[in-house]
Amino acid sequence: MASFKGTYASTIDGKRRLKLPKKLREVTPPASNDSFVMGPGYDGCIFLYPLEEWGKQEEKLRNLKVDLGEHRFLERVFVPESEDARLDRVGRLTVSQRLLDLAGIKKEVLILGVLSRIELWAPEVYKKYREQYKQSFEEVAEKIFRS
Repeated sequence: MASFKGTYASTIDGKRRLKLPKKLREVTPPASNDSFVMGPGYDGCIFLYPLEEWGKQEEKLRNLKVDLGEHRFLERVFVPESEDARLDRVGRLTVSQRLLDLAGIKKEVLILGVLSRIELWAPEVYKKYREQYKQSFEEVAEKIFRS
């Protein structure tokens, strides 16, 4: 099971390659064999799942009910927009222009380790996302973890 954490600033090169930080590569499950699935994430980011973790997401998608419109919509938007990616020998992934455009990523990119997945953000999009919450981190944590 992956346990990604941390925030890293990076750049996309002219060939749309992104070097994953060593700390994130080191905790990628060996069973994933340096393979990932990337696709549209929530709130304007790109989700990046190691292959092992993608299998868990795919199982959830397979359990959706095709006779429900919202389920079909989720399948039709999320799955076709997702793609396979593999780390090259120096730890880089190539990100499609389509996904970069979807997330508003030009050159600068924030890489967030979020437990089972990695998120790729345009720095200005992430800043706006953080600013939209009127509550503090502490207030949100208290609300969620209150028993």
